[in-house]
Amino acid sequence: MDYSSFGLKDRIAVVTGASQGIGRAIALGLAQAGAHVVLAKYPHGEMEDIQKVKAEIEALGRKALIVLADVNDVAQVQALMEKTKAEFGRVDILVNNAGWTGTTLALDVTEEEYDKTMTATLKSVFFASQAAARIMIPQGRGRIINIGSNFGEIAFKKRSVYAAAKAGVHHLSRALSLEWAHEGVLVNVVAPCITETESRKNILERPGYKEWATQEMIPRGRWNQPEDLVGAVLFLSSDFADMVVGHVLMVDGGWTIH
Repeated sequence: MDYSSFGLKDRIAVVTGASQGIGRAIALGLAQAGAHVVLAKYPHGEMEDIQKVKAEIEALGRKALIVLADVNDVAQVQALMEKTKAEFGRVDILVNNAGWTGTTLALDVTEEEYDKTMTATLKSVFFASQAAARIMIPQGRGRIINIGSNFGEIAFKKRSVYAAAKAGVHHLSRALSLEWAHEGVLVNVVAPCITETESRKNILERPGYKEWATQEMIPRGRWNQPEDLVGAVLFLSSDFADMVVGHVLMVDGGWTIH
């Protein structure tokens, strides 16, 4: 797809959780729009997926840099931004995509699961945004796009902590906008419904789930593919969204209009 009209040629973008799924689609979309992309990956595990993303971006004539960074570790998040600036001289776009969730009834959630969800999903977003803004504000310009969730707006069984964390992401983005918009750094949210990725297949393949989700909950009649989020991210990254500040853009097929 031709995304050149978004005007992102030679912008420097950082995407967390870029190995697969939503992060991969967004990283490739940014490259297709002309950006160079820093691919942040959890330090442990195999490298094949992230290396494939890097190769695909370079095949588009864009630069790609893999940085191993655990978003749960504030020092590593800060180092990610510092490495980006050292390599490219600036940070124009940050997409906070990485996160984690359990699917546990509230009565059974442990302190460990609570802390893991909140750290990966909310704390990481704050400190990555802070580290990016410290570079963006002296530049006079920057775009931070946080991946939220329709569960940040509505309740859902077995996702109480995740829903609270994503609601935090939504309101955090508004609060950061209030402090940084006058400096040219705009913070917004793209909030999907359930998206078909490798990690979600166990849910999507449950008997009756597709019928319930697509016939009762999502007026559009289907759930997201990762590529469905790309246009929203590119818009919020671009100058077309120069007066869009602290906004939660739902990409949920209409789930939240019930």
